Amino acid sequence: MNINKLDNHQAEEAAALIKRNLMEISSQYYSPEYIASIINHLSAEKLRERADREHIFVAMEEGKIVGTGSLANFGSEEEPSYYGTAVFVKIELHKRGIGKSIMQKLEEKAVELRADKLTVRSAINARIFYEKLGYSYKDGLEVEDDRGNFIMEKAI
Repeated sequence: MNINKLDNHQAEEAAALIKRNLMEISSQYYSPEYIASIINHLSAEKLRERADREHIFVAMEEGKIVGTGSLANFGSEEEPSYYGTAVFVKIELHKRGIGKSIMQKLEEKAVELRADKLTVRSAINARIFYEKLGYSYKDGLEVEDDRGNFIMEKAI
């Protein structure tokens, strides 16, 4: 498996993988309106737009995208606050280490950018995954944010 930056021509395939995860898995935990807003936010067009300001990676096996994840700065240039976002793996390949490898890539990139921690907004069903990778609840508080997600972070 290789993990590389998203090329514009890969945006459709990446968006389809994300949409399938949202429709088949995340929809069990979140409202249809919220799922629709995330699908829109992570459409191929939006991925192409975001690629200019975020570090979007795709995991590739045999020429196909099997996972994706992004590193975004939600702070400022002077005081960056890096988040791992939009981490999704092809449904049939869950629990095979692809998500872990994507997160390692995001952490490596964050270190390269001189970050000392990485934050994630964990979906309800992804908390155990992030805990296994060493993430803990921000400020020790296991509470949902306004979107029904959990803010977790890890020193890197």
